[in-house]
Amino acid sequence: MANADYLIVGAGSAGAVLAGRLSADPNVEVLLLEAGRDYRSKETPPEFRPRNLSNERSINNPDFYWRELTAQRNRYQQEFAYVRGKGLGGTSTINGLCAIRGIPEDFDRWAELGATGWSWRDVLPAFNRLEADAQFGDSAYHGSDGPVPIYRESEAGWGIMDDALRDAALDAGFPWCEDHNAPGTTGVSPFAMNIKDGERVSTNDAYIDPIRDDRPNLRIIGNAEVDRLEFSGNRVSGVRCTDGRIFSIHTDGTVILSAGAIGSPSIMLRSGIGPEDQLSSMNIAPKSVLPVGMGLQDHALVTCVVPTVESFGRRAVGDRPFNCILRYSSGLPGAGENDMLVMALNQNYWLNQANAGVAIILNQCSSRGRLTLASTDPTAAPVIEMDLLEDQLDYARLVDATEVVRDLLSRKPYRDVASGPALIPAANDIRHVVRDGMHMSGTARMGAPDDPRSVVDPDCRVLGIDGLRVVDTSIMPEITRANPNLTAIMLGEHIAARLNR
Repeated sequence: MANADYLIVGAGSAGAVLAGRLSADPNVEVLLLEAGRDYRSKETPPEFRPRNLSNERSINNPDFYWRELTAQRNRYQQEFAYVRGKGLGGTSTINGLCAIRGIPEDFDRWAELGATGWSWRDVLPAFNRLEADAQFGDSAYHGSDGPVPIYRESEAGWGIMDDALRDAALDAGFPWCEDHNAPGTTGVSPFAMNIKDGERVSTNDAYIDPIRDDRPNLRIIGNAEVDRLEFSGNRVSGVRCTDGRIFSIHTDGTVILSAGAIGSPSIMLRSGIGPEDQLSSMNIAPKSVLPVGMGLQDHALVTCVVPTVESFGRRAVGDRPFNCILRYSSGLPGAGENDMLVMALNQNYWLNQANAGVAIILNQCSSRGRLTLASTDPTAAPVIEMDLLEDQLDYARLVDATEVVRDLLSRKPYRDVASGPALIPAANDIRHVVRDGMHMSGTARMGAPDDPRSVVDPDCRVLGIDGLRVVDTSIMPEITRANPNLTAIMLGEHIAARLNR
């Protein structure tokens, strides 16, 4: 059914970008399959529009969330619900709207690890192309006419924790930085967000909805959850959905997996692409023996609660939970530039309590987990073991960060709004209370073809298989020192530009 030049699996943060950019050539047939709903921007439920984190009402909407996913953060904790977006726009429809780039050293490190063509200089044009930065669009390091709006709340609109973090950080000697997405910057900054006129802009809003009516060569099919790949010899010929439908590509066409760091490796594993022992245990005939699922990374974080006076502690759900961040370098062994991030948390409306606080995020981490199949049933969630803080240096830097934050919270800007002592995790408790950023990556790592850790080459082609690429956060050789939202969009932009040459 429906032959195509490019068959893209997943309409999320990278897949929607690929579909929008590749279909700009009227001679190229693009088929976009999405496991969730196909819908127009105007049909987005109102609870997904505010410039806020998801609330209880949205989380309970099965049309926009993969409800059955669970993960285990480490051996000290039980399984928990892992949140991923569903439907056009994917996780960009439900995430925290954090428009933070990885730092130049992240991408230069990718190139050092064998991902040639992915250095900072290489990817900067893709970042600029995606942006419409309201403040810095005229800079050489930003874009002004891209589909993704970049907005920073003025300090007049900040909450009490934003103000307190800014003032305490400046008092502690950290520098002020107007634009944390410019290269070589560090310190306390306004938090860039992808919002426009106070509302979320997903990749569906930015890349698909504005162009789909004028692109007869772009076909979008929703409720098409892919089970596995179809082959002709060692070449991918299409995909099979969980309901038995088969979608095919032209003889020289390409299937691009953009189903995310959980979906893409799961599809490959069910298709015979993965570690030999895992395929054998599931009685799956191997097509290409590769370390699929073995390099999983996510940001580790802990939160510190600041009890506030009643008049400050509660904010409406529509108010932005955070507008200010502090990026800094710990200077500890194994750490690079800006390895740590502190985020102001203005509210706790979920619990309706008069408290707020800060989040401490390990932006550069070495711990790696794994994703494996629970069964060959495509409706069964995979087994996700994150192994957060298993690397001792990761643990040491997060413990050190709690002391940095303890110092910040002891300063006058916080004392003025606190009604009692802050609750900061003790070193012995951190592994028990650490959380993930829901920023999974690395489950199909990109690198040199002769690197045993690689699943895809620098052109995102799956090793040992013809006609198959992976473009989403699963290919990241190392997680970026930033929320992966903008990086995921950049991946789509960068590969689309290569394919359109």
